[in-house]
Amino acid sequence: MSSLFRSKKEEESLATHPEHPSYIKEWLNRNTFHHSRFDDVEKLVTKKNELGCSISLCFPTLNEEKTIGREISTMKKELMDKYHLIDEIAVVDSGSTDNTGDISREAGVDFCYSSDILPQYRSYRGKGENLWKSLYLLKGDIICWIDADISNIHPRFVLGLVGPLLEFPHISYVKAFYKRPIRIQGELHFTGGGRVTELVVRPFFNLLFPELTGIAQPLSGEYAGRRELLENLSFFTGYGVETGHLIDIIRLYGLNFIGQCDLDVRVHRNQSIDALRSMSYRILKILLQRADDMGRIEIFQDISDSLQIITGVKHGYSLEKKKVWGTERPPMITIREYRELRNIVLEQSNAAAMDFVKPLPYTASLMFHKELIIPRLKGSTKSEVINELITAGKSRITDPEEAKKALKENWEVVTTPINKNMVFFHAFGDFADDIVPIIGLSPGGIDMKLSDDMPINIAFMFLAPEYLGEIYKRMVESLSRIFSHIEHFEWLLRCKTADEIIAFISYLEAKNKIMKMLNIEDIKDVNI
Repeated sequence: MSSLFRSKKEEESLATHPEHPSYIKEWLNRNTFHHSRFDDVEKLVTKKNELGCSISLCFPTLNEEKTIGREISTMKKELMDKYHLIDEIAVVDSGSTDNTGDISREAGVDFCYSSDILPQYRSYRGKGENLWKSLYLLKGDIICWIDADISNIHPRFVLGLVGPLLEFPHISYVKAFYKRPIRIQGELHFTGGGRVTELVVRPFFNLLFPELTGIAQPLSGEYAGRRELLENLSFFTGYGVETGHLIDIIRLYGLNFIGQCDLDVRVHRNQSIDALRSMSYRILKILLQRADDMGRIEIFQDISDSLQIITGVKHGYSLEKKKVWGTERPPMITIREYRELRNIVLEQSNAAAMDFVKPLPYTASLMFHKELIIPRLKGSTKSEVINELITAGKSRITDPEEAKKALKENWEVVTTPINKNMVFFHAFGDFADDIVPIIGLSPGGIDMKLSDDMPINIAFMFLAPEYLGEIYKRMVESLSRIFSHIEHFEWLLRCKTADEIIAFISYLEAKNKIMKMLNIEDIKDVNI
């Protein structure tokens, strides 16, 4: 298997400015293929055996009884029984209510609900969740994912994705692209598919991620990768897992690790405008989040999880709020059970081996939402403040009473270098499905009965499932750093609205990013 670390020659090549047209053209010429190049299955099997690697194929599903049977039988007959290219086929399901499970089992492959895989880390619906969980389930060195709604399924959907990985060691992730017909009023039109790609993702890539403008179909649902790369990527649970992968790969390793293959035509079930609207909103939010995390833009306001839609006719118009949920799963390599299963030992002496995971510069401000910010706390004692913070987050807390008990026992006071105190209430358990961060300000001070009698002016509360504890540590570190200067602390307390608080924290984080880029350690050395 190829190493994920770039050679010196590749580093020099990747140092070329990504907006330079010749750079994109060079990548296209080197890393773009047509599936016919990999039609010789026997040759691929020979190459696979020479490399000594194994290949797993996974179908992520939700109510795909109409197509899943044919997809499994096609791949199993041609690529397992006739030629031993694929070593394993599995279906990972989000909770189908049709016959997807029965059909899959009858076809002779493993069928698992994603909720049954690593249940201690909770479960979320969505394709990205299925993919993330499948990394734990599958055994292969190369993982290939194929959507389960394809009407014109053919072995080329696998051959075109695993072929480049077997023949080209510099490639670690391969995307599919194809013509996507669209059905309008029952009639199949040869063009018109890929609407979210063309109207949302491609313009965004051109604006802020020009390295990715050569990707023909960034949202294609078929792709394959080497486990050693995939286990180091985050996975967004719902819409946006594909764009998240592409951005993180160029951030961690570079464009040269990505390949793409033309599979000619893909016919599948086209989604409704309502579904595409939610998809676009979630993907756009992820794109903005990554662009902010990487310092390509700065966001100074709350990014809501709610999409507002105007409904009604004539004089009956109204605004309807629709929640577009999703969370970000950490790299699978960070999950202890996965490392134990794969016999991965991380010793202190070789901790540098984890350097290539490179977590994003943490942007705490993007975690806060307006409804979770209390500009002026009314309470002045620990119990009063906890009650107030819990009330603000009650719509996101599944068991407020249990959360309240845990918070009273789990809190820490952080004294900044300017001798100003902040309190962090934190608890991890089943009383929250995702991280719930809440902030409250008290210019008059909160009496926490501390020995030094110093008042506390800023209170943070964090509730989250057990496995998200690492995010809490990163958030405390980020917030403690930005409030290490007296003027920052005092200016925050002057903020009177939730919008002002979010904007100010975002401004401070942006300033810290600039200082880091310029290798400036003390704010006194720069005037920004």
